[in-house]
Amino acid sequence: MDALRSLTSGAVKRFLLIVEGDWRPYISTAVQHGVRAILWRASFSASAFLHTIHAVGNSGVVLPPSLQGMLVDDFLRVQNEVLAPRDLTTHGLASREVDVLRLVAEGFDLKEIAQKLAYSERTIKNILYQVIKRHGLRNRAHAVSFAIRVGII
Repeated sequence: MDALRSLTSGAVKRFLLIVEGDWRPYISTAVQHGVRAILWRASFSASAFLHTIHAVGNSGVVLPPSLQGMLVDDFLRVQNEVLAPRDLTTHGLASREVDVLRLVAEGFDLKEIAQKLAYSERTIKNILYQVIKRHGLRNRAHAVSFAIRVGII
């Protein structure tokens, strides 16, 4: 991991690791430092290597199933222990922001949204403004489109 940290400082890079069967890092840390593929040395073959290089070159990820499970476990731990207690989603939106965007998408105006959520109209405007500003969006329609694309609504 130290070698990966030094290689990835300041630049976006993608790495393929060939590892021994007893290698058990925090897979999310490896991914954070640019690892996009892992091959077990014991099952290494030229065809697997070429397939993996091609996949990583096309922005893909190749991980053994056991490591995929570890990565999903890490993701769920962050979701449940870090984001949810702070009322955030994986896309950095608070649940009230998601609620507002959902209601905008359903065609409600600011006054109706404020009544449904028991906020003032000014609060609804501020919520929308913060989402638009934080994510570099242009307007409410763009914010709704963003929410749909990332699967929030």
